[in-house]
Amino acid sequence: MRDLLKAASVLYGHLFLPPPPTEAISILMYHRVVGDLNMELDLPLGVFSRQMAWLAQSGAVISYDDAVQALTEGVLEAKLKYVLTFDDAYEDFYTLAWPVLKKYGLPATLFVPTRFIDEPDQLPLAERWIPKAGNKMKPMTWDQLREVAADPLITIGLHTHSHPNLLKLSDEDIAKEITLNSDRLSAELGFSPVHFAYPMGYYDGRVQRVAKDHCQSATIIGGDLATSANTSRYEVPRIPVRRSDGWFWFQQRVSGRLIGEEHFIMFVKRLLGKKNGY
Repeated sequence: MRDLLKAASVLYGHLFLPPPPTEAISILMYHRVVGDLNMELDLPLGVFSRQMAWLAQSGAVISYDDAVQALTEGVLEAKLKYVLTFDDAYEDFYTLAWPVLKKYGLPATLFVPTRFIDEPDQLPLAERWIPKAGNKMKPMTWDQLREVAADPLITIGLHTHSHPNLLKLSDEDIAKEITLNSDRLSAELGFSPVHFAYPMGYYDGRVQRVAKDHCQSATIIGGDLATSANTSRYEVPRIPVRRSDGWFWFQQRVSGRLIGEEHFIMFVKRLLGKKNGY
């Protein structure tokens, strides 16, 4: 079924949408790279490794910092660039993903919800979504995070303390979530990150206004290639890389040819009353 949806998406884009822009940045969102959970956000390591090898060969992977600067200043090259981001600081980032990134010399940004590090039983993703996930979805330790943060290739980002739905919080509580996140990272790592990812992609204008007081940029889950026309500092679109993409559909995904699938998914979410998010 997912392959049919993807094929229809590519056909839809070919027939009804303009060609994907080349003056753009494909900002990719990953979570786990183990492949032992039945969820779209958990890719098998072999598939992930092949994706990284392909991206490294392109010579077009840049850091999130450079991407935000280029997008907000409107200085984009006429060649598609790629950015790698990871959410939630799962243990497999340290044991599996990071070694692959080092092998190919690829920069990446890791958005860290600090309560998960402090209290490993506090999963960023509700266990009701993924039965028995708590036995497998372990966080990195602070020692591991310090080691990763010392790597010049890795940028640490904010992701709130407890990974809540910010739409349900007051302005004061949103600020507390981000401040505690920043304070814990500063205490453990010796610096305060400047980039932020809205937990589960849930945000609106009010959440955005509060976030502006605590970070230099914030990223959303839009599924679009990022261009200077569709990007602001506090609405930087990312593309979720899905397990069902495998290898073939991954190439279509990162080049912006699966935007029809993202539009369909967002349409279904709106029908279900979900404005944003995974």
